[in-house]
Amino acid sequence: MENITIQAEPRKVGRHSNRELRDAERVPGVVYGKGQEALAISMDRKLLGIALHKASGRTIEMTVPGQGPLHVLAREIQRHPTKHSILHIDFLAVSMTEKVRVNVAVVAEGQAPALSNPDLVLVRGLDSVEIECLPGDIPEHLVADLSTLETVHDEILAKQLKLSEKIKLLTDEDQVLFAITPSRAAAVEEAAEEAATAEEVEVVKKGRKEEEAAE
Repeated sequence: MENITIQAEPRKVGRHSNRELRDAERVPGVVYGKGQEALAISMDRKLLGIALHKASGRTIEMTVPGQGPLHVLAREIQRHPTKHSILHIDFLAVSMTEKVRVNVAVVAEGQAPALSNPDLVLVRGLDSVEIECLPGDIPEHLVADLSTLETVHDEILAKQLKLSEKIKLLTDEDQVLFAITPSRAAAVEEAAEEAATAEEVEVVKKGRKEEEAAE
């Protein structure tokens, strides 16, 4: 697994200082954690983006002048509402020998046989699941195999994800990740057919009652 690193610098705390950092294409941030005094830092915007993309939720090795090497996980990321650039980021310093709880993305792979029917659609229930493991065992993502979805109302549950024995699933194991359901148009058509059938049955019953009354 690739070792992801980033260089950070100590920074002054304050609104004006943060504005100056952003003007210089740097991102202000904070590192905190168990046994770790909160540390105000800044990083190169471009290099931070690259590191976060490569990490995909896994640990990043951070070096800060005057500090020993830190292993950190990206936590809260504040972005510009329109530009979507990172305005501020919080990192959690972790011990590589202590388990952590993280959310990991669920990626769909394969083709669902049920989708050969144009009246059926694939519905996603969750984008990620919560797991517990050592920082070094955090996977880049987890895979849901869509090839198991063969008929309407088939589902993929969280407990069906293939996890390493080093990873514990914290999300409810019966949580639906993907499901096959009728499309909206098909559902409306089915409801209309059921209503029409119910109406026909009612007419038949009414006719029988009138015949019985006439006799």
